[in-house]
Amino acid sequence: MRMEKRNRLIAVFFLAFILVVPVVTVVRDLVAPAESGLSEAEQKVLENNGSLQKEDGEESTGEDETAGTDETGAEQDEGAPVEEAVGFARLQNILNGFTERLFGRTRLIAFNTGLTSFLTGGTYIESTQVLLGKNDMFFYKTELDGHPLWDYMGINHFTDEELAAITGNIVATRDYLASRGIEFYAMCAPNKEIIYPENMPDTIARVDEVSRGEQLAEYIAENTDLIFVYPKDALLEAKKDTQIYYKTDTHCNQKGSFVMMQELFKAAYGTHAELSSVDFRCDSTDYLGDLATLAGLGDEDKYKIDNVYVFERDTADPAQYHDQTLLFVGDSFGGFLSAVCKGYYKYDEVYWEYPDSFNVELYDKYKPDVVIWERAERYCEKFGASNLREWDY
Repeated sequence: MRMEKRNRLIAVFFLAFILVVPVVTVVRDLVAPAESGLSEAEQKVLENNGSLQKEDGEESTGEDETAGTDETGAEQDEGAPVEEAVGFARLQNILNGFTERLFGRTRLIAFNTGLTSFLTGGTYIESTQVLLGKNDMFFYKTELDGHPLWDYMGINHFTDEELAAITGNIVATRDYLASRGIEFYAMCAPNKEIIYPENMPDTIARVDEVSRGEQLAEYIAENTDLIFVYPKDALLEAKKDTQIYYKTDTHCNQKGSFVMMQELFKAAYGTHAELSSVDFRCDSTDYLGDLATLAGLGDEDKYKIDNVYVFERDTADPAQYHDQTLLFVGDSFGGFLSAVCKGYYKYDEVYWEYPDSFNVELYDKYKPDVVIWERAERYCEKFGASNLREWDY
Protein backbone atom coordinates (compact mmCIF):
# COMPACT_ATOMS: atom_id res chain seq x y z
CA MET A 1 0.00 0.00 0.00
CA ARG A 2 2.82 2.39 0.86
CA MET A 3 4.51 1.68 -2.47
CA GLU A 4 1.22 2.31 -4.28
CA LYS A 5 0.73 5.59 -2.45
CA ARG A 6 4.28 6.70 -3.21
CA ASN A 7 3.87 5.87 -6.90
CA ARG A 8 0.64 7.86 -7.03
CA LEU A 9 2.31 10.85 -5.42
CA ILE A 10 5.16 10.67 -7.94
CA ALA A 11 2.66 10.48 -10.81
CA VAL A 12 0.66 13.44 -9.48
CA PHE A 13 3.83 15.49 -8.99
CA PHE A 14 5.03 14.65 -12.51
CA LEU A 15 1.70 15.53 -14.13
CA ALA A 16 1.51 18.77 -12.17
CA PHE A 17 5.04 19.65 -13.23
CA ILE A 18 4.50 19.09 -16.95
CA LEU A 19 1.25 21.07 -16.84
CA VAL A 20 2.46 23.96 -14.68
CA VAL A 21 5.52 24.85 -16.77
CA PRO A 22 3.56 25.47 -20.03
CA VAL A 23 0.81 27.35 -18.16
CA VAL A 24 3.35 29.62 -16.44
CA THR A 25 5.04 30.17 -19.81
CA VAL A 26 1.76 31.28 -21.43
CA VAL A 27 0.94 33.63 -18.54
CA ARG A 28 4.44 35.12 -18.60
CA ASP A 29 4.28 35.68 -22.36
CA LEU A 30 0.93 37.44 -22.00
CA VAL A 31 2.23 39.72 -19.25
CA ALA A 32 5.68 40.35 -20.73
CA PRO A 33 6.23 38.90 -24.23
CA ALA A 34 9.69 37.42 -24.67
CA GLU A 35 11.89 38.99 -27.32
CA SER A 36 14.30 36.11 -27.70
CA GLY A 37 14.57 32.41 -26.92
CA LEU A 38 18.14 32.93 -25.75
CA SER A 39 18.94 33.38 -22.09
CA GLU A 40 21.18 36.27 -21.08
CA ALA A 41 24.07 33.83 -20.55
CA GLU A 42 23.59 32.31 -24.02
CA GLN A 43 23.34 35.75 -25.60
CA LYS A 44 26.55 36.89 -23.92
CA VAL A 45 28.51 33.82 -25.03
CA LEU A 46 27.37 34.18 -28.63
CA GLU A 47 28.32 37.86 -28.62
CA ASN A 48 31.77 37.17 -27.16
CA ASN A 49 32.72 34.46 -29.64
CA GLY A 50 31.64 36.45 -32.66
CA SER A 51 28.47 34.49 -33.41
CA LEU A 52 26.37 37.64 -33.12
CA GLN A 53 27.57 40.42 -35.36
CA LYS A 54 27.54 44.01 -34.12
CA GLU A 55 27.18 47.00 -36.40
CA ASP A 56 27.01 50.59 -35.15
CA GLY A 57 26.06 49.42 -31.68
CA GLU A 58 23.35 47.09 -32.98
CA GLU A 59 23.29 43.32 -32.64
CA SER A 60 22.58 40.96 -35.51
CA THR A 61 21.58 37.34 -35.19
CA GLY A 62 22.76 36.54 -38.67
CA GLU A 63 19.20 36.26 -39.91
CA ASP A 64 18.13 38.37 -42.86
CA GLU A 65 16.93 41.63 -41.34
CA THR A 66 16.84 43.58 -44.60
CA ALA A 67 13.44 45.25 -44.85
CA GLY A 68 11.60 44.88 -48.13
CA THR A 69 13.53 41.84 -49.40
CA ASP A 70 12.74 38.18 -49.75
CA GLU A 71 15.03 35.36 -48.63
CA THR A 72 17.28 35.77 -51.68
CA GLY A 73 17.59 39.53 -51.18
CA ALA A 74 15.32 40.35 -54.14
CA GLU A 75 13.16 43.43 -53.66
CA GLN A 76 9.50 42.85 -52.89
CA ASP A 77 6.60 45.09 -53.79
CA GLU A 78 5.34 47.13 -50.88
CA GLY A 79 2.47 45.30 -49.26
CA ALA A 80 3.30 42.02 -51.02
CA PRO A 81 2.25 39.00 -48.96
CA VAL A 82 5.06 37.17 -47.18
CA GLU A 83 5.01 33.42 -47.77
CA GLU A 84 4.43 31.61 -44.49
CA ALA A 85 4.77 28.01 -43.45
CA VAL A 86 1.44 26.19 -43.55
CA GLY A 87 -0.03 22.99 -42.20
CA PHE A 88 2.29 20.76 -40.21
CA ALA A 89 5.33 22.97 -40.90
CA ARG A 90 3.57 25.95 -39.34
CA LEU A 91 2.49 23.89 -36.32
CA GLN A 92 6.07 22.63 -35.89
CA ASN A 93 7.45 26.18 -36.01
CA ILE A 94 4.94 27.31 -33.37
CA LEU A 95 5.78 24.37 -31.09
CA ASN A 96 9.54 24.90 -31.54
CA GLY A 97 9.16 28.58 -30.67
CA PHE A 98 7.08 27.80 -27.60
CA THR A 99 9.63 25.21 -26.43
CA GLU A 100 12.41 27.79 -26.76
CA ARG A 101 10.46 30.14 -24.46
CA LEU A 102 9.53 27.61 -21.77
CA PHE A 103 9.59 29.01 -18.25
CA GLY A 104 12.76 27.89 -16.45
CA ARG A 105 14.12 26.40 -19.69
CA THR A 106 17.78 27.06 -18.88
CA ARG A 107 17.49 25.56 -15.38
CA LEU A 108 15.64 22.52 -16.73
CA ILE A 109 18.32 21.96 -19.36
CA ALA A 110 21.06 22.34 -16.74
CA PHE A 111 19.34 19.87 -14.40
CA ASN A 112 18.83 17.29 -17.15
CA THR A 113 22.38 17.68 -18.42
CA GLY A 114 23.89 17.44 -14.93
CA LEU A 115 21.79 14.41 -14.03
CA THR A 116 22.70 12.42 -17.14
CA SER A 117 26.36 13.38 -16.75
CA PHE A 118 26.34 12.23 -13.11
CA LEU A 119 24.57 8.94 -13.87
CA THR A 120 27.02 8.09 -16.68
CA GLY A 121 30.19 9.11 -14.89
CA GLY A 122 30.66 12.19 -17.06
CA THR A 123 30.68 10.23 -20.33
CA TYR A 124 27.31 11.41 -21.64
CA ILE A 125 24.99 14.40 -21.44
CA GLU A 126 21.40 14.62 -22.59
CA SER A 127 20.96 17.57 -24.94
CA THR A 128 19.08 18.18 -28.17
CA GLN A 129 21.86 20.40 -29.50
CA VAL A 130 25.11 19.29 -27.89
CA LEU A 131 27.11 16.06 -27.90
CA LEU A 132 29.77 15.34 -25.27
CA GLY A 133 32.75 13.66 -26.88
CA LYS A 134 36.00 12.33 -25.49
CA ASN A 135 38.50 14.45 -23.52
CA ASP A 136 35.77 16.92 -22.45
CA MET A 137 35.24 18.08 -26.03
CA PHE A 138 31.76 19.21 -27.04
CA PHE A 139 30.28 18.93 -30.52
CA TYR A 140 27.26 20.52 -32.20
CA LYS A 141 24.58 17.98 -33.10
CA THR A 142 21.75 20.33 -34.03
CA GLU A 143 19.48 19.67 -37.00
CA LEU A 144 18.10 23.21 -36.92
CA ASP A 145 21.36 25.02 -37.76
CA GLY A 146 22.90 22.92 -40.50
CA HIS A 147 23.66 19.22 -40.06
CA PRO A 148 27.22 18.96 -38.66
CA LEU A 149 26.81 15.29 -37.66
CA TRP A 150 25.62 14.40 -41.13
CA ASP A 151 28.70 16.15 -42.54
CA TYR A 152 30.89 14.09 -40.20
CA MET A 153 29.12 10.84 -41.03
CA GLY A 154 29.32 11.56 -44.77
CA ILE A 155 25.65 10.86 -45.40
CA ASN A 156 24.58 14.14 -47.01
CA HIS A 157 26.81 14.44 -50.08
CA PHE A 158 25.89 16.85 -52.85
CA THR A 159 24.64 15.48 -56.15
CA ASP A 160 26.58 16.38 -59.30
CA GLU A 161 23.81 18.80 -60.21
CA GLU A 162 24.03 20.53 -56.83
CA LEU A 163 27.81 20.79 -57.08
CA ALA A 164 27.54 22.31 -60.56
CA ALA A 165 24.90 24.82 -59.44
CA ILE A 166 26.83 25.93 -56.33
CA THR A 167 30.08 26.18 -58.26
CA GLY A 168 28.40 28.12 -61.06
CA ASN A 169 27.14 30.66 -58.56
CA ILE A 170 30.60 31.17 -57.03
CA VAL A 171 32.14 31.58 -60.50
CA ALA A 172 29.44 34.10 -61.45
CA THR A 173 30.08 36.04 -58.25
CA ARG A 174 33.83 36.07 -58.92
CA ASP A 175 33.26 37.28 -62.50
CA TYR A 176 30.82 39.99 -61.41
CA LEU A 177 33.28 41.34 -58.84
CA ALA A 178 36.11 41.18 -61.38
CA SER A 179 33.99 43.41 -63.64
CA ARG A 180 34.04 45.94 -60.81
CA GLY A 181 37.80 45.59 -60.32
CA ILE A 182 37.43 43.64 -57.05
CA GLU A 183 39.44 40.54 -56.16
CA PHE A 184 37.39 37.59 -54.91
CA TYR A 185 38.39 34.55 -52.83
CA ALA A 186 36.27 31.93 -51.04
CA MET A 187 36.77 29.69 -48.02
CA CYS A 188 34.85 26.85 -46.37
CA ALA A 189 35.67 26.55 -42.64
CA PRO A 190 35.69 22.86 -41.63
CA ASN A 191 33.32 21.67 -38.93
CA LYS A 192 34.99 20.88 -35.61
CA GLU A 193 34.02 17.20 -35.96
CA ILE A 194 36.14 16.94 -39.12
CA ILE A 195 39.25 18.26 -37.39
CA TYR A 196 38.86 16.36 -34.10
CA PRO A 197 37.33 13.00 -35.16
CA GLU A 198 39.34 11.19 -32.46
CA ASN A 199 37.25 12.97 -29.82
CA MET A 200 33.91 12.00 -31.33
CA PRO A 201 31.93 9.31 -29.47
CA ASP A 202 32.42 5.81 -30.87
CA THR A 203 28.64 5.56 -31.26
CA ILE A 204 28.72 8.02 -34.20
CA ALA A 205 29.78 5.94 -37.19
CA ARG A 206 31.30 7.44 -40.34
CA VAL A 207 29.94 6.10 -43.62
CA ASP A 208 32.29 8.22 -45.73
CA GLU A 209 35.23 10.29 -44.48
CA VAL A 210 34.85 12.75 -47.36
CA SER A 211 32.52 15.47 -46.08
CA ARG A 212 30.49 17.94 -48.12
CA GLY A 213 33.07 20.69 -47.67
CA GLU A 214 35.85 18.51 -49.02
CA GLN A 215 33.59 17.22 -51.79
CA LEU A 216 32.81 20.78 -52.89
CA ALA A 217 36.45 21.86 -52.71
CA GLU A 218 37.53 18.89 -54.86
CA TYR A 219 34.83 19.58 -57.45
CA ILE A 220 35.79 23.27 -57.68
CA ALA A 221 39.50 22.43 -58.01
CA GLU A 222 38.81 19.96 -60.81
CA ASN A 223 36.39 22.11 -62.78
CA THR A 224 37.34 25.78 -62.28
CA ASP A 225 40.21 28.19 -61.67
CA LEU A 226 38.50 29.63 -58.58
CA ILE A 227 40.53 30.29 -55.47
CA PHE A 228 38.46 28.26 -53.01
CA VAL A 229 40.10 27.09 -49.78
CA TYR A 230 39.04 24.20 -47.55
CA PRO A 231 41.92 24.22 -45.01
CA LYS A 232 41.32 20.77 -43.50
CA ASP A 233 44.86 19.42 -43.97
CA ALA A 234 46.54 22.53 -42.53
CA LEU A 235 44.29 22.44 -39.46
CA LEU A 236 44.95 18.73 -38.90
CA GLU A 237 48.67 19.45 -38.98
CA ALA A 238 48.42 22.50 -36.69
CA LYS A 239 46.42 20.68 -34.02
CA LYS A 240 49.38 18.39 -33.36
CA ASP A 241 51.09 21.28 -31.57
CA THR A 242 48.26 23.39 -30.12
CA GLN A 243 44.52 23.61 -29.54
CA ILE A 244 42.94 25.25 -32.59
CA TYR A 245 39.22 24.76 -31.86
CA TYR A 246 37.68 25.43 -28.48
CA LYS A 247 36.73 22.32 -26.51
CA THR A 248 33.47 23.85 -25.30
CA ASP A 249 32.58 25.89 -28.38
CA THR A 250 31.71 25.07 -31.97
CA HIS A 251 34.22 27.58 -33.36
CA CYS A 252 37.96 27.60 -33.91
CA ASN A 253 40.01 29.96 -31.77
CA GLN A 254 42.22 32.69 -33.24
CA LYS A 255 45.09 30.25 -33.71
CA GLY A 256 42.85 28.13 -35.90
CA SER A 257 41.67 31.28 -37.69
CA PHE A 258 45.29 32.25 -38.38
CA VAL A 259 45.98 28.84 -39.92
CA MET A 260 42.91 29.13 -42.13
CA MET A 261 43.82 32.60 -43.38
CA GLN A 262 47.38 31.57 -44.12
CA GLU A 263 46.05 28.79 -46.36
CA LEU A 264 44.00 31.38 -48.22
CA PHE A 265 47.00 33.71 -48.52
CA LYS A 266 49.04 30.81 -49.92
CA ALA A 267 46.40 30.13 -52.58
CA ALA A 268 45.70 33.78 -53.39
CA TYR A 269 49.13 35.40 -53.09
CA GLY A 270 51.69 32.61 -52.88
CA THR A 271 52.78 33.68 -49.37
CA HIS A 272 52.59 31.72 -46.12
CA ALA A 273 53.62 32.05 -42.47
CA GLU A 274 53.84 29.31 -39.87
CA LEU A 275 51.80 29.54 -36.69
CA SER A 276 55.02 29.57 -34.68
CA SER A 277 56.22 32.72 -36.44
CA VAL A 278 53.61 34.99 -34.80
CA ASP A 279 52.51 35.68 -31.23
CA PHE A 280 49.20 35.27 -29.42
CA ARG A 281 48.38 36.63 -26.01
CA CYS A 282 46.15 34.59 -23.71
CA ASP A 283 43.29 36.74 -22.42
CA SER A 284 41.51 33.99 -20.46
CA THR A 285 42.08 30.44 -19.26
CA ASP A 286 38.53 29.70 -18.09
CA TYR A 287 36.38 30.41 -21.12
CA LEU A 288 33.07 28.50 -21.35
CA GLY A 289 31.92 28.27 -24.95
CA ASP A 290 28.58 28.32 -26.73
CA LEU A 291 28.12 24.54 -26.72
CA ALA A 292 28.60 24.15 -22.96
CA THR A 293 26.26 27.07 -22.41
CA LEU A 294 23.60 25.64 -24.74
CA ALA A 295 23.85 22.36 -22.81
CA GLY A 296 22.97 24.24 -19.62
CA LEU A 297 26.43 24.00 -18.09
CA GLY A 298 26.99 27.72 -17.57
CA ASP A 299 27.45 27.31 -13.82
CA GLU A 300 29.75 24.28 -14.08
CA ASP A 301 33.35 25.23 -13.27
CA LYS A 302 34.38 21.80 -14.54
CA TYR A 303 33.93 22.94 -18.14
CA LYS A 304 35.47 26.41 -17.87
CA ILE A 305 38.59 25.04 -19.50
CA ASP A 306 39.26 26.91 -22.73
CA ASN A 307 42.02 29.41 -23.39
CA VAL A 308 41.14 32.57 -25.31
CA TYR A 309 43.99 33.55 -27.63
CA VAL A 310 44.27 36.93 -29.35
CA PHE A 311 46.46 37.39 -32.43
CA GLU A 312 49.16 40.02 -31.93
CA ARG A 313 48.89 41.81 -35.27
CA ASP A 314 52.21 43.60 -34.95
CA THR A 315 53.99 40.22 -35.22
CA ALA A 316 52.59 39.61 -38.72
CA ASP A 317 55.19 39.46 -41.49
CA PRO A 318 55.22 42.89 -43.24
CA ALA A 319 55.96 41.11 -46.52
CA GLN A 320 52.43 39.66 -46.36
CA TYR A 321 50.75 43.04 -45.93
CA HIS A 322 48.34 44.29 -48.61
CA ASP A 323 47.50 47.98 -48.67
CA GLN A 324 43.92 47.21 -49.59
CA THR A 325 40.39 47.51 -48.22
CA LEU A 326 38.91 44.12 -47.37
CA LEU A 327 35.24 43.18 -47.14
CA PHE A 328 34.92 39.84 -45.35
CA VAL A 329 31.51 38.28 -45.95
CA GLY A 330 31.32 35.45 -43.44
CA ASP A 331 29.20 33.72 -40.80
CA SER A 332 30.07 33.32 -37.11
CA PHE A 333 33.57 32.07 -38.01
CA GLY A 334 34.05 35.42 -39.74
CA GLY A 335 34.50 37.29 -36.46
CA PHE A 336 37.91 35.79 -35.70
CA LEU A 337 38.90 35.32 -39.35
CA SER A 338 38.34 38.99 -40.13
CA ALA A 339 40.18 39.93 -36.90
CA VAL A 340 43.26 38.05 -38.14
CA CYS A 341 42.91 39.81 -41.50
CA LYS A 342 43.41 43.17 -39.75
CA GLY A 343 47.09 42.27 -39.52
CA TYR A 344 47.34 41.84 -43.30
CA TYR A 345 45.08 44.51 -44.84
CA LYS A 346 44.34 48.14 -43.94
CA TYR A 347 43.50 47.80 -40.27
CA ASP A 348 40.70 50.39 -40.23
CA GLU A 349 39.31 49.14 -43.54
CA VAL A 350 38.64 45.47 -42.80
CA TYR A 351 34.87 45.05 -42.65
CA TRP A 352 32.87 41.99 -41.66
CA GLU A 353 29.31 41.47 -42.91
CA TYR A 354 27.03 38.49 -42.35
CA PRO A 355 26.25 36.67 -45.66
CA ASP A 356 22.53 36.09 -45.19
CA SER A 357 21.80 39.79 -44.72
CA PHE A 358 24.28 41.00 -47.34
CA ASN A 359 23.24 43.26 -50.20
CA VAL A 360 25.28 44.68 -53.07
CA GLU A 361 24.83 48.27 -51.91
CA LEU A 362 27.54 47.43 -49.35
CA TYR A 363 30.10 47.35 -52.17
CA ASP A 364 29.40 51.05 -52.71
CA LYS A 365 29.49 51.69 -48.96
CA TYR A 366 32.86 50.02 -48.31
CA LYS A 367 34.48 50.25 -51.76
CA PRO A 368 36.54 47.08 -51.18
CA ASP A 369 39.58 46.06 -53.18
CA VAL A 370 39.16 42.47 -51.98
CA VAL A 371 36.15 40.36 -51.03
CA ILE A 372 36.56 37.12 -49.09
CA TRP A 373 33.45 34.96 -48.94
CA GLU A 374 33.37 32.40 -46.10
CA ARG A 375 30.84 29.80 -44.99
CA ALA A 376 31.16 27.21 -42.24
CA GLU A 377 31.00 23.68 -43.59
CA ARG A 378 27.58 23.06 -42.09
CA TYR A 379 26.32 25.94 -44.26
CA CYS A 380 28.31 25.16 -47.40
CA GLU A 381 25.19 24.71 -49.55
CA LYS A 382 24.69 28.45 -49.01
CA PHE A 383 27.56 29.14 -51.39
CA GLY A 384 24.72 28.69 -53.85
CA ALA A 385 22.93 31.80 -52.53
CA SER A 386 22.99 34.56 -55.10
CA ASN A 387 22.76 37.74 -53.05
CA LEU A 388 26.32 38.92 -53.76
CA ARG A 389 25.53 39.88 -57.36
CA GLU A 390 23.95 43.04 -58.70
CA TRP A 391 21.52 41.40 -61.12
CA ASP A 392 19.66 39.73 -58.27
CA TYR A 393 18.28 43.08 -57.08
